[in-house]
Amino acid sequence: LIQQLGPSCGPVQHGSTTGNSRGGSPQGDVSSLPQAVVVYDWRMGKLQHRFPGHQREVTKVGCQYGSSRLFSASRDLTVLMWDLHGGDQPVQEFCGHDLVVSGLAVSPDGSQLCTGSRDNALCLWDVESGECLLKNAISRNLVRDTVWEAVGQSL
Repeated sequence: LIQQLGPSCGPVQHGSTTGNSRGGSPQGDVSSLPQAVVVYDWRMGKLQHRFPGHQREVTKVGCQYGSSRLFSASRDLTVLMWDLHGGDQPVQEFCGHDLVVSGLAVSPDGSQLCTGSRDNALCLWDVESGECLLKNAISRNLVRDTVWEAVGQSL
């Protein structure tokens, strides 16, 4: 289970983190890290991973089924890609929006990422290189979320 944490309180802080063995919420310094994405095993009652890479609060998280890749969008205008089997540093960064990133979707084959922002733009990214392949402005309303169609190449 992936959980996003509360309102911003400043720069990322590092330190030890422990889980509550009775199945409650994570304890320790995690609650002071709204920029962190945490993966919590509710059955075991333990924090599995903590990814503290964003400079502002996390707005969306997503993953590709059957993959160890995890994506997090943030008010810091970035999307970070994490490896659940790797360390606590992002393996890729996607930068190109002018306002908070409010949506993300991974293509069915995992090769591309679509992000949407309050800047009314959609960006299509190559996941491996981090290159923005296409950026389109939406003429009305801000982008709140993105969804990739399971069959085909439609967003």
